[in-house]
Amino acid sequence: MTGTTAVHRALEHIAEEWETVADRDAALETFTQRVRAIPAEQPSALQARQAATPTATQAIQVRGAAPSAADDRCATVRTAFDETIGSNSGYENESRFEAMAAALTEDVAAALATDAGWTPPLKAAVLEAVSTSRRNLAIRRGILQEERATLEAAMTEIDEIVSWLQATADESFLQCGFDDLRAKHERLETYQDRLETRLSRRQAQFSRSTARDGTDGSRYRSIVTSIHANSPTRYPLLSTVTRLYSVCDGCQRAVRAHLTRRV
Repeated sequence: MTGTTAVHRALEHIAEEWETVADRDAALETFTQRVRAIPAEQPSALQARQAATPTATQAIQVRGAAPSAADDRCATVRTAFDETIGSNSGYENESRFEAMAAALTEDVAAALATDAGWTPPLKAAVLEAVSTSRRNLAIRRGILQEERATLEAAMTEIDEIVSWLQATADESFLQCGFDDLRAKHERLETYQDRLETRLSRRQAQFSRSTARDGTDGSRYRSIVTSIHANSPTRYPLLSTVTRLYSVCDGCQRAVRAHLTRRV
């Protein structure tokens, strides 16, 4: 193994994702400010009563709300979306509706697309959808912080083990005394124990939901794997630690064979 492992590269992916999350959150914040500045038009009580059995989209809009031909405020909201969230790199390959549905829910996206009126219920729904998206980003940011700390701690341990293996790679066991061989055997045993503990902790991390998740919340594993989805290794820490454990095991067996011959 070299000094640059999948874990080292994974830290670079975490840094890139951190920037992406920051950009998206900034876009959502700007969009929120622009939406708050657009006054909503209150439909008449008669128009509200005419909505007999509204759909989810109609319930948000309050069916029958009259649009303003002179000042299409839904169009203003859509323009604000295009110039903030829609221009974010995370949505560049999607249509406007797909991007709005992803960021604001399908119901809100459909309501904004119909030009039925920028009503207080619709404005509130847009702002709530943005708040939900920002809360989800906050959860993702928290996971990124934990993942970065996990990888940095693992990298320190991995670098220590790899450095020792590289330093002893050219040594001849035939020239080592019995005590030296036994010390190497014990050190390798210690390394394997530490790597096993690292693997167990990682599996425990993957088996739980994030602290703020509900029953349908994203699990730690799904978020982490999505970050590394385009990498050759989707589980860089597990892969690196497992491989390093195998290297230590092979070295230990070689040392044990020399010890056995000298007993």
